[in-house]
Amino acid sequence: MLSDRELLRRLIAFNSVSARGDVEIANFVADYLDAAGCRVIRHEYADGARVNLIAARGPDAPGGLGLSGHLDVVPAEEPDWNSDPFTLTERGDRLVARGSADMKGFVALAINRIANAPDDLAKPLTLILTADEEIGTVGAQRVAADWRPEWPRPASVIIGEPTQLRVVRMHKGHLKTRITLRGKPAHSGYPHLGDNAIVKAGRVLHALTELVEELKAERAESSSHFPECPYPALNIGLIRGGAAVNIVPETCVIDVGMRVLPGQRSTDAIERIRAAVTKAMSNDPGALKFEVTNDSPPLLCPEDNDLHKLLCQITGQRETVGVSYASDAGPLAAIGIPCVLYGPGNIEDAHRANESIEIAQLEQAGSVVDQAIAAMCMNGDR
Repeated sequence: MLSDRELLRRLIAFNSVSARGDVEIANFVADYLDAAGCRVIRHEYADGARVNLIAARGPDAPGGLGLSGHLDVVPAEEPDWNSDPFTLTERGDRLVARGSADMKGFVALAINRIANAPDDLAKPLTLILTADEEIGTVGAQRVAADWRPEWPRPASVIIGEPTQLRVVRMHKGHLKTRITLRGKPAHSGYPHLGDNAIVKAGRVLHALTELVEELKAERAESSSHFPECPYPALNIGLIRGGAAVNIVPETCVIDVGMRVLPGQRSTDAIERIRAAVTKAMSNDPGALKFEVTNDSPPLLCPEDNDLHKLLCQITGQRETVGVSYASDAGPLAAIGIPCVLYGPGNIEDAHRANESIEIAQLEQAGSVVDQAIAAMCMNGDR
């Protein structure tokens, strides 16, 4: 088996940007775990272009601990990288590379923990690695939707997102919707022959702007854990319309995202947005198409969850921590698998040039995960 640092170096070398797919890195990890004697399940989708991996060690039974991370990364096209983004580079007390913080650092730790675990565990140790997390937790959503009774089902899961070694039991969701307005094209010199889709979009944008202001005044029970933005935030993110300045636009497409608070339901948020845009287009309903393009649900793990309590005990953390980004924890928790976020690295170092992770945090995270495995998989009482 490789050391944690060497394994991370190997993982970083795979250009697993979401758009490219994760087959190569998934094949490497599957072979690595198979050679270590783990039970490995390949869950493929998108005609085999995407691979989720589920691996287990110990009893073939439900329970025990799960470790989870995603294999994909965001693009590394920023011009101000100081080194090859797909070569792990040590710089002082940090390791620099695309995915070092988000989140191949934790993935390397997790892979080695299950690869090196003994076969005589009292409870199973499970590993869940996903594709397409960076484009909306797509891989985890597919795992959740396709979950089979024979797959190893942990009692709870550590999602190794970069939390700066804080134990996180709640995060916001990210709901994505698309609004398409249809008109009729015509020469701009003869506008009476057309029907301007962008003009229709103006009414919808006004309605969405009013909804943004409504939502700013709303609070949920979890709001106190998100002091910087304690409300469900709606963002009008993309607008695409028209073909040329001398053509009356036939279509206009508006993409809207909403950060749903823990404890809130995406279905309610969907209906709020749908109702607002439908009312705005009540005089021309046939010109409107509304669709949900992605729904990554929020996370709300109970404070008294065994894993949450254990990690807080190990780390000495007393406060509840929430984060404003979504993760694979949302889809997994939605099918009844409690999840807690805990991992090395800072989310503010991710998705930017010279992404990096502190070596000390990487090592400390490994120690904490070791203690969690000992408590949940080597102790038959849990």
